[in-house]
Amino acid sequence: MTDKKQNAVKYGEVVAKCWEDEAYKKRFLEDPEGVLSEAGFALDEGVTYKVIEQPKLVKYLVLPHADTKEAVQTIAKGFLNQVEKRDVVIPEGAEVRIIQNTDDMRYMILPASPKSLTAAELKMVAGGDSVATATNVVQTGEVATTVVELQTATTSTTYFGEAEVAVVALGVAVLI
Repeated sequence: MTDKKQNAVKYGEVVAKCWEDEAYKKRFLEDPEGVLSEAGFALDEGVTYKVIEQPKLVKYLVLPHADTKEAVQTIAKGFLNQVEKRDVVIPEGAEVRIIQNTDDMRYMILPASPKSLTAAELKMVAGGDSVATATNVVQTGEVATTVVELQTATTSTTYFGEAEVAVVALGVAVLI
């Protein structure tokens, strides 16, 4: 298994453990490099990792530090596709926040635990009133981020090259 695929699996395991263990989550937020190293995640030399805890109904878009044109175009296409389906792209109460990696900083998004979802949020996951927000994007190494499509507010995707970790309201699924 390549480092990128292995990182995807390891990150999914870290996220799942954060959802189950509050002390582990606190440690991950305070010392991401230490937790990721212990989990077997291949860290980039000279890069600081910062974990952003994603509140419910908020989606983060993490742009690469260089060559952002493709990522921005894909985000725009996703929003345009959503507008074709319905007039409301970001429902009231929901937010989309865009941040950008730098040469020496990589942002990692920690989605809210599916156990903390309200009945209304669970309805969105089940296909009811979906919240249109774009996919989270992070990659180790040289960041070449691509946002795939708009997803519900309780879905978070992190890219590590060819592999992705889809952190869904029902658990962690690794798609390779």
